[in-house]
Amino acid sequence: MNYFAHLHIASITHTSWVGNLLGDFPVEPTNLDADLLAGWRLHQKVDVMVDQHEASVLFRSMERKGRRRFAGIVQDIVMDYWLIQYWQDFSSQALPAFCEQAVLGLVQDKERSPDRLKNMIHSLERENWLSNLGTQEGVEKAIHSIMRRWQHGAHLQGFVDELPAVIAQAEAPFLRLYPDLLDYVQQEVKNVV
Repeated sequence: MNYFAHLHIASITHTSWVGNLLGDFPVEPTNLDADLLAGWRLHQKVDVMVDQHEASVLFRSMERKGRRRFAGIVQDIVMDYWLIQYWQDFSSQALPAFCEQAVLGLVQDKERSPDRLKNMIHSLERENWLSNLGTQEGVEKAIHSIMRRWQHGAHLQGFVDELPAVIAQAEAPFLRLYPDLLDYVQQEVKNVV
């Protein structure tokens, strides 16, 4: 799962918005405040659960141009796409209202965020682009952003070349995975209390 799904999880589990994104940013967990640490830990558990889920294994094994070993990176992004497409099935809150709430939640803890996350939050304050992750253009921009920052980013070009097909391939795995993930995070939060 990528940013949007982790923000949705923060919302439904009442854990830190920033904390739930910190798993995608370099941080030293021992330096985190308790609320951020709880979100960071939940993010880590979500990533492990998603990677091990049979729907993820299926998605990563599908035939495509992009190298199989990098399919999980793209899966995270296209799962956000499908969450936005099926938003009304997973939330009673209107999508624009959720996007606004998420940005406000991130802004509250912006000063406790690493610089790269601060920059992302500043970007969201200027233009709330969260719902754009539910468009093909938004998915492509997210992949290109990773390609620019990551030394192995060029290996993601094959996924971009076949993006409509890659997005379509992710729909069925998303529909199998996401309900299980929501059950999992609810259980994890109960186990902590």
